[in-house]
Amino acid sequence: MDHADIFDRSTKNRDGISGVRIGIVTDNEDPKDLGRVKLRFPWREADDESYWARIATEMSGKQYGSYFLPEINDEVLVAFAGGDVHQPFVIGSLWNGNRKPPQKNSDGNNDIREIVSRQGHRVQFDDGDDGGQLTIETKAGHTITLNDADGKEKVEIADKSGKNRIRLDSSSDTVSIEAADTLELGAKTIKLRGDKTVDIGAKQSLDLSSKSKASLTSKGKLDINSTMAMAIEAGAILNIKGKMIFLN
Repeated sequence: MDHADIFDRSTKNRDGISGVRIGIVTDNEDPKDLGRVKLRFPWREADDESYWARIATEMSGKQYGSYFLPEINDEVLVAFAGGDVHQPFVIGSLWNGNRKPPQKNSDGNNDIREIVSRQGHRVQFDDGDDGGQLTIETKAGHTITLNDADGKEKVEIADKSGKNRIRLDSSSDTVSIEAADTLELGAKTIKLRGDKTVDIGAKQSLDLSSKSKASLTSKGKLDINSTMAMAIEAGAILNIKGKMIFLN
């Protein structure tokens, strides 16, 4: 016999249920994909299971809204439409001694708001007096940080090692991209522009090459220097032109 039938028979001829009740989630695999759950109630027999209960969310609509389905064994708060035990719906989730909150308010400031998934992925809002920050972090430690702290304003994307990162630093008006090994840019066209200076340097070798034409031009003075040997080679004709040419 179906648990819902047992639940139905045992509640016939009883008055409606007023107020709210505590329930424990037993099933969240809704066959109709309506985001419903089944429940058991501590105040009923252990094998009694409720009808499918809808979830009250912050927003719901056709293929949009907030989707946070309770996990099996989560403790929830349940109400009944018109007091009808056959029409339960979940209006919230509850922490308890076995399932504690992901944060503590030990300093009493209540600065932290968080959304944390079962695996440990989190979105954290820090409302500290210094301006606070918003952090998105995966279980592995990859982060996106938007920091509004006074004097530390920045947007940063970093991997779990902290060695590969993109940083937009508002306090120093700088943008930096760092890689532990290789940094690769790929596009149909790449342009590097500087209102004052473009500085390209390497601690070891610097290679500039093209599979087609390559040109280096300047509207002002152009210097090519080497503190050691320099070689200029051409596989075909080499042209050197100038109003005056000095060879030493």
